[in-house]
Amino acid sequence: METPESLNGFFASSVKINSKKIFIIPVVGNQILLRSSDNQAQPFPIEESDGGVLKFFCKNRLCIGQWQGSDCEVWDLMKEAEACEGFVCSELRSLLASSNDPEFSLASRAIQIVDWYRKNKFCGQCGEPNELSCTEHSLTCVKCGINHYPRISPCVIVAVVYEDKCLFARHPNWPVDRFSTLAGFIEAGESAEQALHREVFEEVGIEIENIRYVGSQAWPYPGQLMLGYMASAKQDIITVDGVEIAEAFWFRYDQLPPIIAPPTIMAGKLIKKFVEEASERYG
Repeated sequence: METPESLNGFFASSVKINSKKIFIIPVVGNQILLRSSDNQAQPFPIEESDGGVLKFFCKNRLCIGQWQGSDCEVWDLMKEAEACEGFVCSELRSLLASSNDPEFSLASRAIQIVDWYRKNKFCGQCGEPNELSCTEHSLTCVKCGINHYPRISPCVIVAVVYEDKCLFARHPNWPVDRFSTLAGFIEAGESAEQALHREVFEEVGIEIENIRYVGSQAWPYPGQLMLGYMASAKQDIITVDGVEIAEAFWFRYDQLPPIIAPPTIMAGKLIKKFVEEASERYG
């Protein structure tokens, strides 16, 4: 089976095509195990033939789709696999920050599917064991027949712009020089646009307008779907809530904070778009 060209080689599916070649993403806890050479991590995913030693530590293997036309599986490994020669553990955030879009999607899906499988061994309604479906990513209760699917939590993230400046905020647990755009979960009954208005006003006391959708991205912490937007601020007076936001400031497009999100993740994509548009208009 060939994947659509627009997907750049990654096709999310729960059904195997029984290809001769199989790619694997080995996972230990919430980290991804990569092949290494001279203590340097190599590109992922890896071919099954290159990860044979890991089979001994594999607790579960789940098909997550196809990569470059071949089946791709995520392997949930025992912690002892960390000591395997020729492999090195990569923290997920570091991997995502250096990945291109298809690799980002692949890593996100692998971690989310493993997390979902680990946490849903038993039915939430009756407590009986669940069985993995052979035709889709669902776990079915052997007693009451309820299907349990991977949970996705939609979130909004927005670059709020006022003239040639963008609003950057710092979470209380972040380092003093790390800032990013505003984000939050969509509440039950809300639209994405309603969530944007609420989150921005709650966190920094600003009303927004001219909302523009930019794009979406899976974010595996543990199963979020980030919906990215640009929006204009009606005024520039900031009132931080002091709970979710420790401080927030306006930064000119050519005077950004020292530590910001890389352009591989949605926050970074929004920041990049702001800089490009502001540079064209005010530069």
